[in-house]
Amino acid sequence: MAMIDRRHVLTGLGGVIAASALPARAWAATDAPGLDFVYEAIVTLEPTQEFGPTPLGTRRRIPITGGTFAGPRIRGAVLAGGADWQLQRADNWMVIEADYMMRTDDGTPIHVRNVGLTNSRVSGAPSRYLRTVPSFEAPTGPHDWLNQAIFIGTLGPPPDDAPKPSVRIRVYRVT
Repeated sequence: MAMIDRRHVLTGLGGVIAASALPARAWAATDAPGLDFVYEAIVTLEPTQEFGPTPLGTRRRIPITGGTFAGPRIRGAVLAGGADWQLQRADNWMVIEADYMMRTDDGTPIHVRNVGLTNSRVSGAPSRYLRTVPSFEAPTGPHDWLNQAIFIGTLGPPPDDAPKPSVRIRVYRVT
């Protein structure tokens, strides 16, 4: 077992203490997150399958049949076979859990798990809230940067010329 040098411990603590002594303005300037656009996807869907009430709420499944995605560093196809599982809670907010695969133009398969929350079924809501937190599992290589960040997403209606039914997903990397 390695000996811990007291000087290194004290030096390390000094850095922590010095950082904690920074004025609040310095912390706010350094910890405010930013967003970088990653891609937009148009995901094609099958009709919603209703599974009915459960102890947690009403369960639905929407099969994913394909689609495309494109951004500054990545583009390709959404593969058929995934699904968007939805749980309509008693408060009418809906939990979204999508699980699917994408394949980039260079042939790289990427697993996507996208979890979110929406009030789109809440009547009288002052504004629509629909945000997701996608996570990626990409193999080591040109797209492993997807494994090394936190992302957020939005869901919305597809463009007018998109196949129906489908959804538009926009993904941003939190910086």
